[in-house]
Amino acid sequence: MNKLNIISLIKFCAFTVFLGRAYQFYFFGAPFRAILWDESLLTPIVEGVFNYSWYEYATSAAVNYWIEFFTKICSVLLLISAIVSLFWDKIKYVRLKKLSLSSGIFILILLGVSMVKDRNYDYFQFFEMTMQFVAPLVLLRYTDLNKIDYKKTILILKIAIALTFIPHGLFAMGALNLPGKFVDMTILILGVNETQATIFLFVVGLLDVILSVIIFVPRLSKYVLVYMVVWGFLTAMARPISGYNSHFVSATLHGSLYLMIYRLSHGMVPLIAYIIEKKLIKKPISNA
Repeated sequence: MNKLNIISLIKFCAFTVFLGRAYQFYFFGAPFRAILWDESLLTPIVEGVFNYSWYEYATSAAVNYWIEFFTKICSVLLLISAIVSLFWDKIKYVRLKKLSLSSGIFILILLGVSMVKDRNYDYFQFFEMTMQFVAPLVLLRYTDLNKIDYKKTILILKIAIALTFIPHGLFAMGALNLPGKFVDMTILILGVNETQATIFLFVVGLLDVILSVIIFVPRLSKYVLVYMVVWGFLTAMARPISGYNSHFVSATLHGSLYLMIYRLSHGMVPLIAYIIEKKLIKKPISNA
């Protein structure tokens, strides 16, 4: 695969992240209320700056409307970021591209912070999103994609992969807390019981953590990346598969397909890293 195809993958990866999140925000909202309705955090601002009582603020229909409106605006901005990412090298207005992508990345970061707050300051929730940040960040860093420093980029990609796979592995192992949705998906897809599902998740979770270290070993990393490509795509596809109901096709796809779309990055980022590494080992990447 030549340099042009690597660039196309980076653009498409960023596109899927922004598109999936835009769909989520528009139809299902975002956990911004975890911050905007935090009494201990916002009371000094609400009461001291705006001269509202906390009760008035928290029960205000107008405040609720503006939170929902802000979420919809974020959805539109994410959709614009998705389109800009896909046509990155076709758009000539550099400032417009950077502004659009910066806003999209900021919204993703805000989402990650809100998720941490919403889940009792579980900081691993933020790190698990790292692979969703990395393709947009590469685009933002290299306005001219023909000037990408692939040696630096592959290191950034590997760090992002490790920061995503380690928390995911720890969750699967139950080292932090074993999400019930992990168990449910495993039971539905593999047809096993709860005990077998828990054992299976522990094994693959441990493997995720171990391989996240081995990924930095030059002679072994390409084999690890192949596993991560497969596992990343499988875990993405598990969302619509586990939630599929043949009697309510449109409803189940509406409620789960977007989860797969933004998680496609969990397979695409290792794929991009694998292609770059393979090319760097054999010969310099061509400009063709």
